[in-house]
Amino acid sequence: METYVLGDIHGAYRALEQVLERSPFRPGIDRLIHLGDVADGWPETPECVERLLSIPRSIWLQGNHDWWAAEWMATQLPLPDINKIWYLQGGKATYEAYQRVPKSRLQHHFRNFFGKQLPYFEDNLGNLYVHAGYDPELPIAAQDPYDLIWTRSLWRYRKPATGYKECFIGHTPTWPAHLVPCHHENVWNLDQGAAYSGRLSMMNVRTKEFVQSDVVKELYPGVKGR
Repeated sequence: METYVLGDIHGAYRALEQVLERSPFRPGIDRLIHLGDVADGWPETPECVERLLSIPRSIWLQGNHDWWAAEWMATQLPLPDINKIWYLQGGKATYEAYQRVPKSRLQHHFRNFFGKQLPYFEDNLGNLYVHAGYDPELPIAAQDPYDLIWTRSLWRYRKPATGYKECFIGHTPTWPAHLVPCHHENVWNLDQGAAYSGRLSMMNVRTKEFVQSDVVKELYPGVKGR
């Protein structure tokens, strides 16, 4: 069994299908860990969720955009009353996408996908998987889950992931400075700007071999991402 990590999708279903097709990943045999932010930006969040739900042995981490989306799903507030920050930061695409699907599907996604996302995951090889980062000076189990989906300090200040073999994150785009998965110390970043004009990345944890989608903006001509 191999383990693969998948970066921030942000509603880009066409990019998701490309990396799954281009990767040697074997559904049902290998394990897929999505690092969070399936939602917000491009117009196909429901399709992305359905695809991830279809993959056996997959693990889904919560991203900050997923948290926003789930907050709206829990209330289903009408447009005038929803979180305006979320709406302007890519939530508009998610909101509109879920207006086009049956309410039962929204509820299914809320319960069985967003409701089952994890704040972090530790494998039996000593690796940590978390959406944004964490404070290496504190046990991760003692940290606020809110910080795990929002902090950027681990990556920005090039801190090592103390106590772990390797750490895999998304959240802070490396695009446009770095167009492929990159690392400092023992921290790998898999967010190559798929929400904008970058690409979606998927990497084998053991070998570090990776595949990428086409430039996501080119997969959605005439559509604005985040």
